[in-house]
Amino acid sequence: MTIFVANANGKVGHEVAKGLIAAGHSVRIGAHTPAKTASAFKGAEIVAFDYADPDSIAAALQGARSVFTAAPFPLLPKAEIDLVSAAKAAGVKRIIKLSAMGAEHFPGAPHAAAEAAVAASGLEWTFLRPNAFMQNYATLSAEGIRRTAAIYEPAADAATSFVDTRDIAAVAVKALTEPGRNGKAYTLTGPQALDRNAVARALSEASGKTIAYVPVDDAALRNAMAGAPPVMIELMSALFARIRSGQTATVAPDIREVLGREAISFAQFAKDYAAAWA
Repeated sequence: MTIFVANANGKVGHEVAKGLIAAGHSVRIGAHTPAKTASAFKGAEIVAFDYADPDSIAAALQGARSVFTAAPFPLLPKAEIDLVSAAKAAGVKRIIKLSAMGAEHFPGAPHAAAEAAVAASGLEWTFLRPNAFMQNYATLSAEGIRRTAAIYEPAADAATSFVDTRDIAAVAVKALTEPGRNGKAYTLTGPQALDRNAVARALSEASGKTIAYVPVDDAALRNAMAGAPPVMIELMSALFARIRSGQTATVAPDIREVLGREAISFAQFAKDYAAAWA
């Protein structure tokens, strides 16, 4: 049974591919630059793939039984609507879609529209709806944190149940390889909700340097993102509005129920990635 991972360059897709390979599954990975990707995923089949190229999608899906998809947000929902059509034509049986926490509450929004296409396809499906990634602090925010010893976010004093991408990937591997996940939508969070002061303390303890949280306003966020695609600026502005309103503080039991263990804590994540802020 070949499993196709459509985006192994993303934080979750990378861990999904690693987990499947480690478990001995037949894995095919789609990549813009197959030669470069091959060095990162020994033991997998690497093929050319582009969400915007129908021919590459059709070729990549041939012979695959299950698919993990995590299309970049600016390409949604079209990229995954097209992927669903190609998957049906290729005889794919199961699609696991990386979505976002709360997507079900925003009908017509990009993730919700993509989910609707998957659910209407007649294929087996599972939706993964994670909260904000812990790993964003070790990647997107890391350089700024190292330079300023501070976290600047328009989050006020609101809390978020950040989730480790390794846990998201572990749930994805279960959904891709085990029965009993069809028609399920999992809300994936960490084991507790933390405000940004608690986040700063965890990063400080792990890295051995003092890191502060500096709350800013929406205008400061937009100014810092000047030059980014407008769709991403609006996305981040809306996300932080949801955070400030308390919508990201929910702690869900789904990771514990699927994996049979507690979700990775923020403190453990900070220890594992301490070098990012040192």
